[in-house]
Order: sequence, then C-alpha cells, then structure tokens
Amino acid sequence: MSSDLANPAANSTPASPAAAEPITLDNCASEPIRIPGSIQRHGFLLGLDEAQERVVLASENTEEFLRTPLKLILGAPYVHLFERELSAVIYRQSCMSDPDGMVSYLGAFRIHNDLFSVVTHCVEGKRLLEFELQDRLVGSEMMNTVITNFVATLSKLETEIELADAVTQQVAALTGFDRVMLYCFDEEGNGTVLSEANSGLLPSYLNLHFPASDIPQQARELYVLNTVRIIPNGSYEPSPLRSLDGAPHIVDLSLSVLRSVSPIHLEYMRNMGTASSMSISILSEGRLWGLISGHHAEPRMVPFLVRSACDMLSKLVGTQLTTFRTAARLQTLTNFHAVQRELLTHIAAQFDYIGGLSSQMDLTRQVTDASGAVLWVDGDFQQIGITPDKASVARIVEWLDSQPNMELYETRYLGGVLPWTSEIADVAAGMLAIRVSDIRQKYILWFRPELVHTVDWAGEPVKLSGPNDRLNPRKSFESWSQTFRGQAKRWSTAEIESAREFRAAITTVSLRRAEEEAELSTARFEQLTHALPEKIFTADDDGRIQYVNDRWREAGLSEGGCWYSEGRLAAEDEERIKTLWREHVQSGQLFEEEVRLLTGKDHAPRWNLVRAVPFMRRGAARAGWVGSMIDLTERRERETALRMTEKLALTGRMTSVIAHEINNPLESITNLLYLIRHDLPTTSDAMQYIGQAESELERISGITKQTLRWSRENSGGAESFTADAVFNDVLRLFHGKIRNRHVTAEVRGGEGIEIQGIQGQIRQVIANLVANAIDAARVGGKVWMDARFLTDDIVEIRVGDDGVGMTPETVRQLFQPFFSTKGDLGNGLGLYISHEIVERHGGELHVDTEPGRGTVMRILLPRVTKVRTESGADGLPGKSA
Repeated sequence: MSSDLANPAANSTPASPAAAEPITLDNCASEPIRIPGSIQRHGFLLGLDEAQERVVLASENTEEFLRTPLKLILGAPYVHLFERELSAVIYRQSCMSDPDGMVSYLGAFRIHNDLFSVVTHCVEGKRLLEFELQDRLVGSEMMNTVITNFVATLSKLETEIELADAVTQQVAALTGFDRVMLYCFDEEGNGTVLSEANSGLLPSYLNLHFPASDIPQQARELYVLNTVRIIPNGSYEPSPLRSLDGAPHIVDLSLSVLRSVSPIHLEYMRNMGTASSMSISILSEGRLWGLISGHHAEPRMVPFLVRSACDMLSKLVGTQLTTFRTAARLQTLTNFHAVQRELLTHIAAQFDYIGGLSSQMDLTRQVTDASGAVLWVDGDFQQIGITPDKASVARIVEWLDSQPNMELYETRYLGGVLPWTSEIADVAAGMLAIRVSDIRQKYILWFRPELVHTVDWAGEPVKLSGPNDRLNPRKSFESWSQTFRGQAKRWSTAEIESAREFRAAITTVSLRRAEEEAELSTARFEQLTHALPEKIFTADDDGRIQYVNDRWREAGLSEGGCWYSEGRLAAEDEERIKTLWREHVQSGQLFEEEVRLLTGKDHAPRWNLVRAVPFMRRGAARAGWVGSMIDLTERRERETALRMTEKLALTGRMTSVIAHEINNPLESITNLLYLIRHDLPTTSDAMQYIGQAESELERISGITKQTLRWSRENSGGAESFTADAVFNDVLRLFHGKIRNRHVTAEVRGGEGIEIQGIQGQIRQVIANLVANAIDAARVGGKVWMDARFLTDDIVEIRVGDDGVGMTPETVRQLFQPFFSTKGDLGNGLGLYISHEIVERHGGELHVDTEPGRGTVMRILLPRVTKVRTESGADGLPGKSA
C-alpha cells in the first residue's frame, strides 16, 4: 500500500533542509507534507516572479541539467535559459487566467539532448515550472487508443471486482511495473487489496488488508488534490529549493509532480522490497474511494503522458463506480419503499395501526433488513427473528427513555454504549431503534448479531518506535491475522433512512387516529401521499385512476382514465406498459418500470420510475393498487452531462495535439517547395503546379491553426469580408466532393453582402453546413448558398439542400455534442462547434426542415459584431487556460 505517508503519522521531509528534526510519534501526523522544501532528482524545478519573467526559485540540481551554475540561473530571465520554442510556450501561460489547482502540460522538449516533460501551475500568483526527465517520447495516439478501448470495455463490466481487474491489468500494461495493486478503503480508512497484477518478482498482497494508520488524514486529503504520484527511485537524495539569495525556500508543492516524499515513506518502500512506485487516486462521489499502486523491484520511470492516461482511466473508474453504487442504492431504496408501502397498506386497512404492525412483524423486520425486530408498546413485547429476550429489551428501552430528544438511534457496537450487552452480542451487537410516540412508551427496535470475522493484514498493524521515540515503519509485511468480535454488520445509509421514513409514516398515521374511522382512513392516506415528493396515485385492476396526490396535479397530469393512457406516456411506452400492467395484475406482484412521462404545459417527456403495489381488503381481497412516480430525469441528465464533459475535454486536448503535430510537417513541405521554386525557370510548367501546391498547403495550415484556436478558444480579431468571397472559398474546398456526389452547387446571392466577425470561424461554420448539405443531398441533387440583409441590423446566411430532411426528434438533438446522423462517418461535433461560434458572434443558428423536403440552415448575424469571449465580456476572444 504505497503512500506518501506510509505509517500512523508518517510523511515527511523537513520544511527547511537546514532545520531537520527527528520524526517522532508526537509530531509526525502534523508534519507539513505540502511544503517539504525539496524535490526528487529525476527533474528540476524553477519558479518565476509575479511578472513571469525572471527565475526567483530553483532546485539545487537545476545546474546539473542546464549545465549552468545555480547563481547564474537565479535572477536570470527564463528566455536566456531555453530555446525559442520552449520560451514561447512558457510566455503564453498566465497566472491571471489559470484557475486555482490547474496543472498544465506544456509538452516534451529537448534541453542539452535530454528529453523533458514540462508541467506548470501557479502558486500564490507565481508560476512554477517542473522539468521531468523522460526516457522516451510517448505519442498522443497511445493515449487515444488506451482511453477509447477502455471506454469500450466499461460497458461490458458488471461488478466492482471486474472493474478493478480491468483497470489494474491496463495500468500494469501501460507502466510495466512488477506489481500493480488496486485497493479500496472502508469507512474506517482501512484498505483491502481487491485486484493485483504481478510479474512474480514481488510478493502478492491480493486480498490482504492495510491499516488506516498507514495513510494519515492529511495524506488522504493530498491524494484527493493531486491524484498521481511517482517515485522513480526510492534511493534518491532530495534536491533542496533555493531562493535568489541562495537560502532555503518554502513553497506549497501540493500539485507538484516532483515533490519530495517522506524519508519514512522511502524506508517503508525499502521494507516492502520496492525500488520505485507510483500511486493513482480513485475518487468516487467526491471522496477517496481507493488507490491504484504500482511497485517495481528496480528504479523505473513512467512518462508524464502515460501517467496522465492512467489518471484518466482512474477517473473513468470513479465515474463507473458512482454508476454502480447509484444503481445499487436506487435498487435498495426501491426495495425498502416497496416494503414500506406494503406495510403501510396493511396498517391503513385497520383502525388499530399498532395491531396492524404486530400482525406484520416480518415486513417490519424487512424495513431495515435486520436479523430480528421488536415492537415494544408500554411493556407489551412482540418480536420476530433473532432478538434479545424481553428482560434485556426492557433494559434497553429504559436507557432509550433516558434520551428525551432521541427519535432514531443506531449503532453497530451496542456494547460500547451499554457494556452489559456484551453478554447478548450473539443476538444484539447492533441496534437500530425509532421512537414512535413522545407520550407513550412505543418503540420499534431492529437487531443484528455480532459478526465474528478475521482480517488478514499485510503485516501486524502496530506503531513502532526506536531510540528517542523516532517513528519507524514496520519491517514485516507477512500475512498477519486478527479476529474481531462484538460488532455487527454496519447499518447502511439506506437502511437508516428507511427507518426514519418509516417512523415519519407511522407518526403521521398515529396523529390521525383521533378522528372518526372512515374520515381518518382517507385523511391519513392523503396526508401521507401529499407529503411525499413522488407523484402518487391509486388505481383498480384495469388501471383506472381513483386518486392522485398534489404532485400528480402539479405535473399537469389529468385525473381520469387509465394511468398509462390519456396521453400521459410517450407513444413508444404506452403499449409496452399496457401489456406489462396486465401481466402484473394477473400475478399480483409489485409493478416497477421506467417510462417517459409527458408532463407540464409543453408535455415534455421526463423519465420516471413507476412503482405500484397491490393493497388488500380484509379477507385478502385485492382493493386496488397504490402507485408512485419518481422523476429520474435530472439524475439521467447529470450522468449524461458528466460523460459528455469528459468526452469534450478529451476531444479538445486531442484536437489541439493533432493540429499542433500537423503544423510541423506542413512547415517543412512549404520550405521544400520554396527551394524548388528557386531552382526552376520561371517559365516552367511546374511553377504552376508548385503554386497550386503552396495554395493548398496554406489552406491546410489555416485549418489546423483554426483548430488550435478553437481548442484554446483563442482567435484573431474581428474583420470585415463579403459573403460571396467566403462562399467561393468553401466551394473550392469541396470541389472534389461535389463532383464525386454529382451534386450541383450554386451561389444564389451574397455579392457585396458584408459580414463582420472572425473570418476563419465564420468560414468554418459555413464549410460545416455545406459539407452536411452535400452529404444530405440526393445524388444528382442541389446544394445552394445565399446571403441577404434580413433587416438593417441583421445579415442572414442560408445553406440549403434538396435532401430527405430531418425528423423533429433529430432537430431536437441537432446541436448536442457527439450527436450525429452519419454513424461512424461523423463525430457529432461539427454543428455543436458551429453553434458555439455563431453565439459568440452574437448571432443565432436555426434549422428549417421537413422530412422529404430538404433542409435550410440559417445563420443570423448582427452587422456590427462584438465577439464574445469565454468570460462573457465583449471584445475579441481572449487566451484561455
């Protein structure tokens, strides 16, 4: 279990190299691990002043890599230290625009024939530059392939173990470590190794446990902030940080990739027999769920881009874990709600609700999935399952009575509160209790027996101290077993909430029992359903609605007819639900399905989970069904938005990298054509071909530059140009495609129509629309363009085709990222980017279409354009982080 803090309080290099003090049991946990004052030696670090011009901070080993004395580096302008290309990249960074916590990868550069990955971030308004020595160059296509393949694998995984095995094997293949482990943390912070890939050179820790004390809280917080940690050589000597005056320098290195680690941790690594290690945090729902830890028997370096790929994999794993847990949580809540409704249905059929509870003790037990349940009413004792005897329960109730403000109480270790209960731990180690009345002695208590279990630790989890109370990491990681007694299985959040909801329901029922029986029965049911956030209805076996609550009415749903008809459900769902409802009526089983419910004045479809349970009259005759509808739309949208955000972020980074790499060979080809031109006679026929080639290269260069601008949201200034000039440029661009498709393309207007904006971006939009029109047009069909002044202040640009048109459903999703009607031939980003460009120009993008009658795309632009930047200010698009 590799960590920067590998012991009960361990982690540390001194805050100042000149002021080192022994690490003891008293000061270790509070050691300032974020400001170690030094870095590892597989790279060097520079800090620039607030003007981002001169070096004011450097690691001592900088002079080894730059081959320049440290005193000449400190205070020098950074442009004097590096080649022009690297200096230009650094110049474009700005702490004014970089958000806090953002680490940027600037690229791979050679310095004195050594290859370095350059990473930067800002701390307190100053820029830190980290140069990490690389043993090889990693291509961007590797990251794309790995991420794409892993995303495809995710859809086939059904359990957390399968997910853990998949990512462990992938990280091992990427990094080449001898041992890669994935372990998750329990509520106490102890780690369990769920998966391991092992070459056989290091011992296996699969299924072993590591104590929470191995990683103190401050280290866990750092794992959330900085998710990847690499130690290429555990025997390194730290390189201190120096200021302009040569004195030690203290700076927050929380986000640093080179940050030095605790000597205690390095000793911990040596005790484990590992010479190098890497850790990757797995975050789920905002907390540290676990770590992927790689170990190697020899020093080993993993390039920054490979680590970034591993980090991306861990984020995908975290998202999938959230999906798994959300689905499991929803299923658990569904089961508990079904039990509660069935129980409440029985209670509602009887005037004496206590009698109803006592006759349904097994359902009462299921409210929390307990081993046993007790209903205690003024000394009357009703029980089911594994519970203490009446005398023991009486003593527990007496203690509960002494807690006047207690409505719900839960513990997995009752012996810790009531020591005498250790004698009955075999039936009541854990307890969950609710107080049903503040006037009478009414309680429902749920019990669980102790869970005697043995934990196999990776070494005995004890604190070791040496001379002068110096903290030492343990030296043995041999399997060590420990048996735990007296504690029950933990009550889950869903179980506790189920008990709390049930208490609220029971309380509501009891308050209504003062009225007449008939009126009370109706009032109680209505009060309960109106208090619930779900849409509630009752129906007979034919599905005809008999009752609805306020949430139903607020959703704009009608109160008559069958609940699944009358235009309430999407047409695609109505017949399916009708058939399923009949099947459930015949079986009498719980009905549960997800449907698209048409709600509100606009009848917009929203996903809802429909659950309906039968309720019975006395004599076991079915009286009807109680149903609920829970809106799932926001949850689905959040999951979709999360996936879309990750895809857009990855697409942006990959687009920038690809466009950047294209520019280098283009420049070489342009130079070669220039040399050829001067070697040929001016009258040569080849000069014409060279001119055409140079024109095409210039166009390609423009496209790649525009791509880079888009990905960085950094464009040139607004300018004036005419619509017909852009139309002609676009037609030349698609000349070959138009000819191959046998499509007639024509410009119907636009001469002299002036457009103001960023010409490259407007051309990109029109080219995208024309490309789509050519694809949509029939073979031998027509594509046309025109422009006109719609009003004195608005220019309208139109691109049309005579194709098959689009359905309303397609139009609704048209401008969503990654939506495409072209299958594998489209990436679904063209219209999304076009829509963004037009909006930044203060304009609008509309579609007029009808199935079978073609499509017309209309761009509306103001005659005087102020291009909106990402921050929303008027002006030219600014540089973005």
